[in-house]
Amino acid sequence: MPKRLFPIFLFSIAVLLAAVHTTTAQQEVDPERTHIFFSAGCADCWPYAEDVLIPALQEQGAAANPEIHDYTRPEERERLLVIADSLDLPRSIADSLYAFVPTVAGNLVILGHVPPNLIQAALAAPDLPPRLVLWQPEMHGKPTEYRLWAWAGEVQTFAIDTPFAEALPQALASAGPLPIGLANLGQLLPAVIVTGLVDSVNPCAFAVILLLLAFLFTLRQSRGYILKLGFVYIGMIFLVYFAIGLGILQAVRFSDNPHFVARAGSWLLIGLGVINLIEYFFPNFPIKLHMPKIAGAHTNALIKQATLPTTMAAGLLVGLCTFPCSGGIYVSIITLLNAKTTLAWGVSYLALYNVMFVLPLIVILLMVGNRMAAKAWARWEREHALKIRLWYGVIMVALGAVMLLTVIN
Repeated sequence: MPKRLFPIFLFSIAVLLAAVHTTTAQQEVDPERTHIFFSAGCADCWPYAEDVLIPALQEQGAAANPEIHDYTRPEERERLLVIADSLDLPRSIADSLYAFVPTVAGNLVILGHVPPNLIQAALAAPDLPPRLVLWQPEMHGKPTEYRLWAWAGEVQTFAIDTPFAEALPQALASAGPLPIGLANLGQLLPAVIVTGLVDSVNPCAFAVILLLLAFLFTLRQSRGYILKLGFVYIGMIFLVYFAIGLGILQAVRFSDNPHFVARAGSWLLIGLGVINLIEYFFPNFPIKLHMPKIAGAHTNALIKQATLPTTMAAGLLVGLCTFPCSGGIYVSIITLLNAKTTLAWGVSYLALYNVMFVLPLIVILLMVGNRMAAKAWARWEREHALKIRLWYGVIMVALGAVMLLTVIN
């Protein structure tokens, strides 16, 4: 490989490794001890924990020596996420105070400022499920309701004076058999499929694969060799884009308010869609969501060599540089996954999204079977690139509005 390609490879690999790197707490988490997490910025949290929560736990023989954590410190926030992920606790179920309490049955997760009588009743219940969330989200004034969730179906809400012994069977009976990832299937699956396909219709990725095909045909390469390089190119785009998504998903998980992050992602999608529309109506507008010219030149130089290593390098470069073209859609769907499901389900949906993202490229690769067809595809893309950007912008704005109005709540 030419020496001038090494900086491109090193940069691409560095970004790829940074994206797929996931932070894990280095400290050991003792599963037999109660862990209480609070925010130092919450004036009521520590007084509640000290005067209400810990005495209520100790009265039932729990939390004899609890570990106390201020999750505003990065290492403690990391520890909180490790414990939450080990229990598959969805990011949408969150509050300013957490208590992870080991029980004979398994784990009781207390969120918010739960009255002591409910805590004691839960710990004394003979039919406590292996995992249960006991949640009281109101911080100020007299609470009016509390919530139960046993890792199945939707979170159930009860009036604050409902006895725990009465509420628990209702919560278990009404929860249904679906885990949280499938409980949101009706919302998330269509959103992931549609946005993945919309994201794939961007001039950056289309233009480069058509250039690759047209150039290979001019070299009179065999169809088998063309398909080989084409799939390598698409595979590298998939890996890079998926790795970027994992990195973003890990980053947004650190937010205390996943629904706010999801709304911010939707507004970002709308904003980038507006930029696409402005570019269509005002071509001289200085802000453009294109692959950088220097990256385009490097990509063309790599493709013209038509070798396996240079095609891999082109795929890495295009995967990285495609993000500015369509990153708004990607970020918005990632923030939605963060707010609506667990980390494991979020990664699964993310993989599906990226399959949809490269699906049109696979279809184009399989359909283009001769030199004239490849040139026709390239010519069509050049002639209609501006209109594609127009409709791309319209769809981005519409998707962002739909997510704000109907999906994120």
